[in-house]
Amino acid sequence: LQQQLHLCSYERRRRRQKKRSNAMDEEEDTTNKMPSQDLDLFLNEYVEQLFSQELDVNAIGLRTEVEDDAVGSFLRGGGGGGGGINTTGNTSTAFPKGVGADEMNSSFPSFSSPSTPSSYSKRKKVVLLVFFCILFGGIFFLFGAFEIVRGMTTMSSSASLGESSAQQQMVYKRSDEKNRGWKGEDEEGEDDEDDDAIETNARDRRREYDAESRTTTTRMSESEEMMFQTRLASASEKCLRAPYPQVLGDNGETLKRAQTNMKEFEMRHGNVKDMVSENKKRWRAEGSPGKEIAKTGRRRSRNLLAYAKSHPLEQKCRGERRYRASKYGRSTAHKHLKDCMNRLEDCANAEDARKTAKLMPGVKLLTQNVKNKIACLTVSKKCNPRAMKLGDNKETGMHITGKIETMNEDVRRDYKTCALVGNGPGLRADGVADAIDRHEAVFRFNAYNLGQREGKMQDNNTHFAGTKQTFRMFNKKRSIIPEIWGLKPAPEGETWLFWHYGSAMYYKAANAANPQNVYFLSVPAINHEIDSYFAIRKDVVELGLGKNYACPTNLPTGLHAIMLATMMCDVVNLFGFSYDMKMLESRKDTTSPRVSASHAWGVDTAMLRLLHLSDTINLCTV
Repeated sequence: LQQQLHLCSYERRRRRQKKRSNAMDEEEDTTNKMPSQDLDLFLNEYVEQLFSQELDVNAIGLRTEVEDDAVGSFLRGGGGGGGGINTTGNTSTAFPKGVGADEMNSSFPSFSSPSTPSSYSKRKKVVLLVFFCILFGGIFFLFGAFEIVRGMTTMSSSASLGESSAQQQMVYKRSDEKNRGWKGEDEEGEDDEDDDAIETNARDRRREYDAESRTTTTRMSESEEMMFQTRLASASEKCLRAPYPQVLGDNGETLKRAQTNMKEFEMRHGNVKDMVSENKKRWRAEGSPGKEIAKTGRRRSRNLLAYAKSHPLEQKCRGERRYRASKYGRSTAHKHLKDCMNRLEDCANAEDARKTAKLMPGVKLLTQNVKNKIACLTVSKKCNPRAMKLGDNKETGMHITGKIETMNEDVRRDYKTCALVGNGPGLRADGVADAIDRHEAVFRFNAYNLGQREGKMQDNNTHFAGTKQTFRMFNKKRSIIPEIWGLKPAPEGETWLFWHYGSAMYYKAANAANPQNVYFLSVPAINHEIDSYFAIRKDVVELGLGKNYACPTNLPTGLHAIMLATMMCDVVNLFGFSYDMKMLESRKDTTSPRVSASHAWGVDTAMLRLLHLSDTINLCTV
């Protein structure tokens, strides 16, 4: 039996060599299928000859193996396509006696190997490859030609209509994503050396792309104009006669008129310099005094704190996975609120939206019964420091880098009107500065809109940002400015506010520059802001406005100031804040070019729209 199997293997190899030599002479349309009748006839004769004599019980397993190998051999091409019956070691399987080479050759039908590609299949693949290359090349060519023609059409139509670029809704391209809101400054975690690159990239991302325009050239009818003027006057009165406040459901009319005025305003006053960049260049020219102090503070916080401590809000963000985006899906009132929040300019059911917004759980937590819940807003003797541990701060309590002084008095909480002047778009228009100065208290941020003051750090932005300065709030990165850049307080007096407890290491220098007028927000106030922030995030998600928002490292300085102002003022008006992502991506009339990547801007801007609809704040610029 072993000898016959060896003979079978030899014959198979011989047949394989013969078929390979004759493969080029075979016709291209030769089929690779073996007739089923020939296979059945071979198996019957092969098995009968092999097992014609009586075999013991052990031969049964051999028979099964031989049948399987024979079937496999023929299904793979009768030994010509890569092997039939295999031989392993010294044990082999072959035809029994009486089955010679001639009989074996006659039993194996001749056909080509299925694994050998024919010249026809090769030519077919090459033709298909060339066809698809030509197809995709034609598509890209047509797309490029279409873009060129459309751009030329847009330019010619704009020239014929005589529209200025300030009257159009401009669309800008931007490479990074994600999910950002109003213009602010970089927070903790970004080096000073990278700021110039950030500014340059931000300006490059604001390239004007005029291919599309959302504005129309049709004029409003007389009745529509009267209705619009009435609504504009009402919104302006809330903002203390601000010229271009946000008007619900105006279809962008306020923005178009504001852009026309801002274009004329810029022609009269010129561009505004980024004074932070100017002061930074001056500081570096002087040898960067105090640079090692700043580097030491950042390095200490980065090396000693674990990930969980440097991302204190991560645990709260994980809890958002349980929120249901369809919680209010069947409510008509919540649908009206969602429609208005998607685009304030197209809000068609403003009254229903306002009523529903006031009843949202996050808004109620932020605004209701706050004075009774929060005994003090800053770290002062009114807070009873013995009962309050600074380490209980949910946001930055683990970042304490020095002693936080306890002030004798808390900040006032009885202001009638407060204006928060951000670093975003909408400020450079006639009448905005006067509206800001009409407020009883004015909040500003970091080192922007300084006005004229003692020292080298000052700017000339008073013609659009106003002159009044009551509070200035700093993030951790900019809290070192009084020490290394020599910032001085405003001439009429200015209270400096720090919300990040990591700024404690800079308190001594800040207090020397502005004696007894530097405050840290208290633990109860910050914890209330954190709880309110995540409650409003929940409202935004459950309204179906988005999900899987980025988790911020810390709250933006602007949100800290907004929530603090709701606890200090009866009326809170926002100037120069971006309240949707389009304002961030398309507007270039900003004071600060920086956008921090450590915040969830998508949900933060949605919060501003929700608070505006609930009458908690007023958006006074567009």
